[in-house]
Amino acid sequence: MDARKISDDFSSLSGNVKGYIRLKLELYKLMVAEGVAQLLSSIMISLVVLLLSIFFLFFLALAFVYWYGEVVGHMYVGALIVTAFYLVISVIVFIFRDKLFIDPLITKLTSLMDEEEDYEKN
Repeated sequence: MDARKISDDFSSLSGNVKGYIRLKLELYKLMVAEGVAQLLSSIMISLVVLLLSIFFLFFLALAFVYWYGEVVGHMYVGALIVTAFYLVISVIVFIFRDKLFIDPLITKLTSLMDEEEDYEKN
């Protein structure tokens, strides 16, 4: 074989390997961007649902306080009942914080990583 042909073949192979590596890096960047976008969209949806739930509970509590004040005659007792309810809910959320927040977040991140690995294998 001619030395020039081997040199040209090696240059072509080198260019192809560089192109392959560049494309693989772009693929990984896109996969990470997709995972981050999915995670951020999940967080945003959760925050919107949380905010709407807080407003709902606030107005429901306010309605209960006024209703209790009308029926019993003491609005402050209704406010104390609502406060006790929120305290109990807060303690329950604190006790089960891992199951309510940490575990679902880890599960979501793991599923995103598994999707990336499955996509990489194909």
